[in-house]
Amino acid sequence: MSVEEAIKQAEKEVAENGKLTLTSRRRIWQTMGELEPRKRDSKKPRSLTDPLRKRALLALACAKKVMFVWCADYPEDKRPQNLIKKSLAYLDKKLGAEDLRAELKTEIIDDFVCDMEANNNCAGAALSAWSATVVALYDEQDLEGWNSGLTDADTDAYEKDAAWDACYSWMYAYDDNDDSVCSVREMRFWAWYLEEAAKIAGLENYRFPPKYINAFKEKHLSKPVPEEITLESFCDYMGWGEYLYNVKDDGEVRYYNKKTDKYDKAEYFDYYKITASLPQEYGVCPVCKKQIRKVFCRGADTCLDYKLNDFVLPKKYPQIDLTRLTLEFRCPDHPDEWIYNLPKYQSSKAALKRFVKGEGRIEKLIEELERRTLKTYCHIGYFEFVINGNKFESVEELERKKQKLGLVGAEWIDEAKGIYGLDLKQFSSDFYVYRDKFEKFVHYAEQICRNNYQVTVKENGDVEFQSEVFKYTCKTENGKPVRLQIEKLNAAAR
Repeated sequence: MSVEEAIKQAEKEVAENGKLTLTSRRRIWQTMGELEPRKRDSKKPRSLTDPLRKRALLALACAKKVMFVWCADYPEDKRPQNLIKKSLAYLDKKLGAEDLRAELKTEIIDDFVCDMEANNNCAGAALSAWSATVVALYDEQDLEGWNSGLTDADTDAYEKDAAWDACYSWMYAYDDNDDSVCSVREMRFWAWYLEEAAKIAGLENYRFPPKYINAFKEKHLSKPVPEEITLESFCDYMGWGEYLYNVKDDGEVRYYNKKTDKYDKAEYFDYYKITASLPQEYGVCPVCKKQIRKVFCRGADTCLDYKLNDFVLPKKYPQIDLTRLTLEFRCPDHPDEWIYNLPKYQSSKAALKRFVKGEGRIEKLIEELERRTLKTYCHIGYFEFVINGNKFESVEELERKKQKLGLVGAEWIDEAKGIYGLDLKQFSSDFYVYRDKFEKFVHYAEQICRNNYQVTVKENGDVEFQSEVFKYTCKTENGKPVRLQIEKLNAAAR
């Protein structure tokens, strides 16, 4: 296959998918010339042939392109730059093979791989420099006959080629990690790669058609920001699903001072805790493609969390905390597959910034949050229960504060045993258990395969369940909660 044909095939693949597979990269490398034969177990560097030099220069170009990502996080660590510099010197015959081989120390790549496994995207730049150095000495390993059938999925962090490592680093060079944005960045990288490969292979005038990038951007970039600011449109745009409710709380973030070895700085602020739920009726098994309706468990993921310093709004405003309720399904024929109906990932921080961009939009969103904030509610958590924004870790504390809170029907059932009663009708329908409305909680508790909450629905409709600290008995009328019995668990009961 000629260089022109290989590039054109690769161009079509990038235009359609925004990706360039190892198979296509291998085809491009092959057009640059033959691989010098050698035995499989040989440790001897290959000859500095013209094909090897071309492939090495392409690999080193990838490493150089993303070296800024490594430098931004590790400005003092020059190991990747040193590998690039000495590899180029070796290709120019200004450095011997043994001197370059001495740079490929096992502990160096182990460090880079550990960084990569810790989701440190800058490590991709360092690994790209390592992989390019290997190409300079031994040529592209994926051109070996015994590797000819491998795909990207078949290789681990130690075996990736320089282009793959560089592309990974390029995609996630910024902290938004928005899948749509990253997809476009990935396509741009491969468009550059084809141009660089064509130039090195001798096609000086090749340019990747911009029309393909523009079409890909229109298809993959985030959906338009809704003009109307409601909490429903907000949650839908953010990919959180259906807005359920929100409450207001006060938060604190403490900062560690290395000099004093103390947490000697703190910030205090209000924040809105939003709960949303993905509308899910079934999951699709990725193996057999069957619709699975049997729920395995009810879960939640935190999309924004002030405890992680997700200060996405200017600090003069209250902050936002978001929990999204999800369902997990399991296929009976493929039980090892975890099945979620999660939307395509986008960075919540980046999406929120897009949503509030524009004059008065932050203020309007805050107004909506304040207007919809629950004032009268009861929420059962894992370690505490919350009534009208007040957290309780004991029923004794609830007894002391009941008059101040104006609670109705709050009284001891058996003080000696620490059993307390609370009228739930005063909260209308705003009684929540582990973020779900009571009726939803019971619905999923009865049908899920994995019951974490020790829920028992009695014949008369009453519901018993436990948290980490309390045992609850909820009296119902026509399926609606009317009265709650709270009992502190002792250590043995837990």
